[in-house]
Amino acid sequence: MSDLSKLLSKRIDKALFDYNMIREGDRVLLGLSGGKDSLSLAYHLSRKQKHFPVKFELTAAHVRTEFSNPKTLAQISELCDSWGLPLVEIPMELEKRIQPGRRMNCFWCSKQRRVELMRYAGAHNFQRIALGHHMDDILETFFMNMSHKGELSTMLPVLTLDNYEQTIIRPLAWLSEEHILAFADEMGFTAFTCRCGFDTTSKRRNMRSALEYLVAQEGSGARERLFEALHNPKLRYLIRRSEGSADDVGRGFEDHHASGLTEAPVYGGRKPAGLNPSGVNPGESPSAADSHADSGSPTE
Repeated sequence: MSDLSKLLSKRIDKALFDYNMIREGDRVLLGLSGGKDSLSLAYHLSRKQKHFPVKFELTAAHVRTEFSNPKTLAQISELCDSWGLPLVEIPMELEKRIQPGRRMNCFWCSKQRRVELMRYAGAHNFQRIALGHHMDDILETFFMNMSHKGELSTMLPVLTLDNYEQTIIRPLAWLSEEHILAFADEMGFTAFTCRCGFDTTSKRRNMRSALEYLVAQEGSGARERLFEALHNPKLRYLIRRSEGSADDVGRGFEDHHASGLTEAPVYGGRKPAGLNPSGVNPGESPSAADSHADSGSPTE
């Protein structure tokens, strides 16, 4: 095992133990798109299955759409066979889900695939769904929710859903995209390429650029310090609206100047609703639709 592979393995172990991601006897369904992230995760979890102190069962699942590349699917299947990892394909016709006048986009597509994974997991008695999101994804989501929704939230390493019995886990949480890219190059993984033609510029790309700029200015350690900060909120030094009594100074000031005060706008509008089992309208904004299938969850 190379030094880079050892690094990934240790960081995945850290996430598994830090967040208690897997319990004894769990059946884990791994969402395998075929990209660098999910392939790297599949490689390491399939190896850990043999010696990890907590025994678990692992199966990979690929949601196959009309835009999937048959050649890439064959390569994914060959890799899983070589790792001794069972692979199932879940067929899904995306275009039939698009409502008239709507246009498909990337986050809507990813949510549709996520729902199919959860449905399959529920039907086949899987307790955990493992996804290949890494540290950069988590930080980008944090920046997105601040700048577009006006809230401090992000995608969680372990997420319990309101509408599904399964728990989503993200074992790459302690790994940067840079680490995963280097490992994918070392292993010679061929990344899955979407052929839908709808991949356009997104808000997430803007947040990625902002994160890259910050790391470039502050050094590579800034990324992990930012991630550590998500574990260490100092609530005393976060702004909160007053909850004092009606006769306190703040309320008196507010009453006196009521005619001149306006409520600060809440960016992002209403709280995100849960995904409709038949799929979210692809034209909805992230604040309304990018809600991970559980009501009230942050944009991911």
